[in-house]
This record gives sequence, C-alpha cells and structure tokens, in this order.
Amino acid sequence: MDTYIKMRGEGVNEEYDFLGGEPEDEWWSDFKDVVNWNGQGLCVRASAGEWSLYLTPIPSGRLDSRGRSRLFKLALDGTCGDPQVTEVALPLIGMWLEEVVGAAASARLGEAFSAAFPDDAIRRLRGRHTTEHQRERSDRFDEAVGHLGAAPYSPPGEQPDAMLELWSGVQGHGGDRQVFLDRVARLLSGSHEGVAVMGDLVYESDVMDDFARSGPLRGLRESRPDAVLTLLVRAGERPASASRPAPIPVTSSAESGVVRGKVTTAPETAEHDRSPDRQVTERFLQRMAWSCAALTMLLVAVLVLIIAATA
Repeated sequence: MDTYIKMRGEGVNEEYDFLGGEPEDEWWSDFKDVVNWNGQGLCVRASAGEWSLYLTPIPSGRLDSRGRSRLFKLALDGTCGDPQVTEVALPLIGMWLEEVVGAAASARLGEAFSAAFPDDAIRRLRGRHTTEHQRERSDRFDEAVGHLGAAPYSPPGEQPDAMLELWSGVQGHGGDRQVFLDRVARLLSGSHEGVAVMGDLVYESDVMDDFARSGPLRGLRESRPDAVLTLLVRAGERPASASRPAPIPVTSSAESGVVRGKVTTAPETAEHDRSPDRQVTERFLQRMAWSCAALTMLLVAVLVLIIAATA
C-alpha cells in the first residue's frame, strides 16, 4: 500500500504540499462537484483489483503564521484484498468517520499524525521527492498508525453477495456511517467495483429523485453507469441560493405618508439620490478637471509660441 500525506506550511504564502513524494495524479479532482476539498470530504474508488482513497481533513492542532488551522490530508493507493486493507485503511476510515465527521469527543487520529509528523519533519519533507524522503514519510506514516493502536476492521456477520447499486446515508447518523464503512470495505476487498463519496456539497434533497437525474450527482452517474455508488450526504434540503430581493417601490401619499406598492409619481433624478456632501465633492472634482484642461491648453499654446519664435 502506498501512502501520501499533505499539509499546509507555516508561512504566509505556504499552501498545501505533499510530504516526501506524491501520487501520480490528483484523481480526486474529478469529484470536485460533490466534494469541497478545502472542506471535509472522502472519496474511494475501486476498479480492476486496485483502489485509491483520499480524505481531508485530519486536524493537527497547529496554526500557521496567519492563524489558519494546519490540517493533514491523506491519500492511499493499494491492491484489493491486501491485508493492509483491514489492518490499516479501513480502521483509519472508520476512525475518521467517527472523530471528524461524527465529531466524537476523542482526537486520537489528529494526535497520532501530529506526533509522527512534527514541524521539523514537515519542513524537511515538504515538496521533497527523493528516495530518502519517501522512506522517511512512509516510516512516519507507520509510526502514526502504530500510535492509533486501532483494531483491524471486522465485517458484519451476514452479508449478501450482491450490493445495492445505489445507496445513500446521512453523515450525522452513526448507523449510516457504519453502513458506509461496510460498503467501502467490500469495494476494497475486490468483491465489487465502484465509488464511495462523503461529500459536503451534496444534501439529502439531491439524492431523492432516483439519485438525481440532474444536479451535482448527474455527472457522477453518467461517468460510471455500471459502478456501485455509495454516498454519505448532508442532512436536509439544499439551502436556497442567496439572491438580493427586488426593491419595493415607495411613493408619497397624502393619507398615510408612505405607501409600498405601485409607483405613481415620477422617479427622482440621480442628483436627488446623492447626499449633499457627495454632490459638493463631485462639483469640486469637475472644476479641478476643467482647470487642469485649461492649464494644459495654455502650456501647449506657450510651447507653440516659443517654437515659432525660435524658428
């Protein structure tokens, strides 16, 4: 299993960079419509006996020089059915789902990675890709896993051979998080091919109509029509996009002073809409512009006379 770690640097202009080597491609960017990778998200894909995982964030408890949280991001690649799936990958995902997504009181995951990747190691490994740096990064990842002391993943007792082609659950529901993890386990075992996504850009309302014939999930379905799809989404309705309300016309009335509704009088000119101070300022700027123009013309005339006199 290949392991990769990303973290933001300490300086003002230092953004996220891989520590001691990086994957061949940033495949998770294909899921940007359902996961905000600057927020909270997880994506797993499994196909042809291989699997890949990307998740963020793992809190570090550290701040950079601008006061921003410095967070770990984790990418894993492996072979389906490898023992490290049940011993490392699935326990990591399960702990992340409970501590980060489920907001559990424990913080073992962040503490383990912070202990294994102190600041001096991060400075040494950021953007470095030599064999020596890769070996150090791998050793430190193993150290973090050792700090966790998580038990290997155990599948539920009775599992049908087939999986529902489409399934979704709610992030805040502990039972749904467990079903999500169990379905991810079947992808990583190689028994099924598909994608599992926990995205903060998808809501329950997005998956109601036959898993959304339109919206953020349409592209995901169309690009993988035969794959098993597993989703862990945010609860409730997608918030309505904020739009500025249309202004309500205001008119004068002899009876009530102010009436909201249909405009019956001619609109005021733009001059009346401006404050007295602004009007004075604009007049001053206009006069300055005219003065500058007149001075420029005078200088040009003087220059012409001088040239004519010396010719």
